[in-house]
Amino acid sequence: MPRKPRQVFAAALPSCALPELEELLSRYGGGGETRGNVVMVRLGDQGLKALDELVETGLFRSRSESAAFLIAAGIEAQKDVLDEAAKHTAEINRVRTRLRSAVAEKLKSSSRQRTKR
Repeated sequence: MPRKPRQVFAAALPSCALPELEELLSRYGGGGETRGNVVMVRLGDQGLKALDELVETGLFRSRSESAAFLIAAGIEAQKDVLDEAAKHTAEINRVRTRLRSAVAEKLKSSSRQRTKR
């Protein structure tokens, strides 16, 4: 699918120009943390429009910054869901570890019995 041409109507404003937004944006922008991880994502027209609209406001310099903001805001908004998922994921990992140990022990035991015959 060919890319749609992007129009930018406003240059990015320094966050200090909008003091009431500075704290909000820094909270979701990584708080001084660099954004060194790259994630490729496909978006529908509505998602792309939302990113472009945030860029056009001048609050973000790029779609990347806009997407990082929205992802961080979504993570914060769904913290309870993510905490619950993390709890269950940790339990699944503990069960997998116990399963691997049990299977490895059975395989060793089975191998020893065959070599004794």
